[in-house]
Amino acid sequence: MSRGLFIMALSLGACATPLHGDAKRDADARWEGDPMSDADARWEGDSTTTALDLVWEDADGAFQVDGGGFRRTGNEPSQSSNRHFMRTVQSNFALTDWTCQITFHTPANAPDDIIFIGLGEAVPDSSFFNEPRNSLNFRIHQGATAFGTGWDVDVMAHDIGNFHWTYTNQGVGSLPGATGGAFTAWIRKAGNQVTFEILSTAIVATIPKIATAAPFLFTSPSRLFFGNASGAYTFDGPLLIAGQYEQPTHVHLSWHRRQRLVRRCERRQDSSSVSLI
Repeated sequence: MSRGLFIMALSLGACATPLHGDAKRDADARWEGDPMSDADARWEGDSTTTALDLVWEDADGAFQVDGGGFRRTGNEPSQSSNRHFMRTVQSNFALTDWTCQITFHTPANAPDDIIFIGLGEAVPDSSFFNEPRNSLNFRIHQGATAFGTGWDVDVMAHDIGNFHWTYTNQGVGSLPGATGGAFTAWIRKAGNQVTFEILSTAIVATIPKIATAAPFLFTSPSRLFFGNASGAYTFDGPLLIAGQYEQPTHVHLSWHRRQRLVRRCERRQDSSSVSLI
């Protein structure tokens, strides 16, 4: 599969209007949509928070659009290290304030895998099982046995090299086992501090000085990214708002619900609509 670009517009208190109506679904097209409205996704805090148009890059041609989100192509076996990552084209997120929210879905008794969600260069490190190099991220163990880790969730910073970390917080918590489920990762960057959290759980880790934990973020690209190895897992379209604000009170919108919001905006001809380029 060729390299693809996907665009999604996200707004606070406004609806996003796709350029061509419904979202294009083939993997090489721009992916347009992911609207939010006040009534369905409330954010507390900074009322001047602005919308961002995000362009996501499938640099290795390793993902496909699946419903309202993404999954890996192919049929990787359990504990595969053939990892790839969807990442933003924008690469200066270490220098700005934002909150990113990504929901992933684990089927019951899925192949053992690690879900990576975070900030960094997001290039597979061939010297370390293709984990994302120069990146600060969740390492979420999932699957039927989760590599025998007890379904641990880690927050780690890895530069380059075999088991080479600049920050480690192993076993921040654990998620339900082989039964699977839907889980929402929430990452907030505010000044020098970054917080990693799995919503509706006790899993949370705050790093007070990002430059100390992951200095490479200021000398290499700092993209938002997510990825894994197995195509058994799916990722919803990410949500991101620029600026400093608090945790969302609503954490998930289905693809169909998002499309209903788009149509509602079109009917209202909302003057505050955001159009994609």
